[in-house]
Amino acid sequence: MSNPSGTTAPARQPEGSVKETIESILVAFILAFIFRAFVVEAFVIPTGSMGPTLMGAHVRLDCPDCGYHFTSNYSSPLGDDTDIPSYARFFGATFICPNCGYNIVYNGPKEVYFGDRILVLKYRYLLQEPAPWDVVVFKSPYEKKPDPNDPKYTDNYIKRLVGLPGQSIVILDGDVYVGPHHAKPSDFRILRKPLYAQSALWRDVFDNDYLPQGLRRDEFGVAFQQPWTVESGSGWQGPHTAPDSPLTTASIAASRVFTFDNLQGESAIRFDSNINHPNFDSLTDWLAYDQGGGGYPLGDLKLSLVYQRKAGQGPLRLQMTKHGECFTAELAPGKVLLSRHKVVNSDKFELGDPVWKSPLQADVPELNQSKPVAVEFINVDYRASVRINGREVIATDDGTYTPDPVTLFAEYGQPRPANYRPVVRIAAGNQSCAVEHIRLAKDVYYLNDPDGKHLDANNARTNESWYGTPRNVMELGPDEYFVLGDNSKVSLDARFWGAPVELPAEGNYHVGPGRVPGRFLLGKAFFVYWPAGYRPPNLAFGVRPDFGDMRFIR
Repeated sequence: MSNPSGTTAPARQPEGSVKETIESILVAFILAFIFRAFVVEAFVIPTGSMGPTLMGAHVRLDCPDCGYHFTSNYSSPLGDDTDIPSYARFFGATFICPNCGYNIVYNGPKEVYFGDRILVLKYRYLLQEPAPWDVVVFKSPYEKKPDPNDPKYTDNYIKRLVGLPGQSIVILDGDVYVGPHHAKPSDFRILRKPLYAQSALWRDVFDNDYLPQGLRRDEFGVAFQQPWTVESGSGWQGPHTAPDSPLTTASIAASRVFTFDNLQGESAIRFDSNINHPNFDSLTDWLAYDQGGGGYPLGDLKLSLVYQRKAGQGPLRLQMTKHGECFTAELAPGKVLLSRHKVVNSDKFELGDPVWKSPLQADVPELNQSKPVAVEFINVDYRASVRINGREVIATDDGTYTPDPVTLFAEYGQPRPANYRPVVRIAAGNQSCAVEHIRLAKDVYYLNDPDGKHLDANNARTNESWYGTPRNVMELGPDEYFVLGDNSKVSLDARFWGAPVELPAEGNYHVGPGRVPGRFLLGKAFFVYWPAGYRPPNLAFGVRPDFGDMRFIR
């Protein structure tokens, strides 16, 4: 019979095709389970010990005054951060905006989001040795109330790896130092962070692109004040208002761009880290994620901006001090100069003799043009550098700038000298220029509190000081590692673990306290695949991830 439509009837599927489809699905499931078991596994971040690099249960905040977005750690009212539900709410709280100092008050409910979900490369360390600054997942050596005859060690922790087998580890003034086994103070060398890790560890101090609308900051009616204030001379225009005057629309727009116009003179603006934060100094270890800290002045800073010379041949000088020394990045037509001086008086900013006989110098063709250039001036881990349009053009090395661990050992536990408080300045002269997108950031500060005590297996403080301090240097044996949390103030990391690792069923295996045995390493964390989910209306839990916050873990 002919087919009037001109089409051909579909061929009958053989009976074996259904069987093959089912077999293919089963094989896919088997491969997925093998992949999970041996290659990649998903974990969730329950606490804020790595925040804000990786976030545990947290609150998301947008400052109603300046619009700055930040997160704050959340702890369960019961004190058990590992048992916070995927969706929770709290009622009534006050947060301080880290950018402008506005007091954000919530009288009603506020959503709490559970932690980031991450992917971990399992067994990576069977093929490649662990490296300093890796973010690692491991079985925690710290166990509350363990059974001495059958310890479980079932909790998964995530921290940053800083100590390798056979090393001595000590934390000095917020930085990590490593040395050989049983090292003397003079044997230690600073453990500098690679660029990929450092980029994840910067914390904003002030971003001038986020300026307030002029809302009242607190019950006393104190208004926001521009922290970049004129220190001396004339020529700077745009960002400055009277101390107690609310900002107007015109002054807000003007203050995003700093202009200098003085072809015959010089003037400087200086960052005031207390002006909008009367209860703490923003250039200390205070962290918005914890809404606390602030006891230790920081000298590891990054100043970034966009600079455009419009007329004149004078310099633009970016200056930051650390431990009584001033580092100056001078941007001149066609070149950058980097110099280092002693500070005689930090309040009046009087500089003494140069530390180097002559400045370091590099040719930078971009500075011969009148086009805007992106500038980063960085002093971190005892390395000063300048980047122009994303390219490093000049930097110190160990021959020009390196710490003295003997002095840092001697200063441990002593009051901080007055000149430890950092000064940040921008000085311009003999030119007409514009400076915008000014942003100041600080490095992570690892605490080594001289009065801190580590914890025993029952979460009780002991009489011994934290591990990794000059009083209690960490000595790592074969196949032993030392780890720290990025959120040093609240991280239950190797500094505190007072109980050793005991495995009676494995030939009385023993590792001293404060160490991660190599056999406990599960893998390297590499990707945040499900940043804490958004909650659609009328649904009690977050189901949609913040896709814009998916990221590789550095």
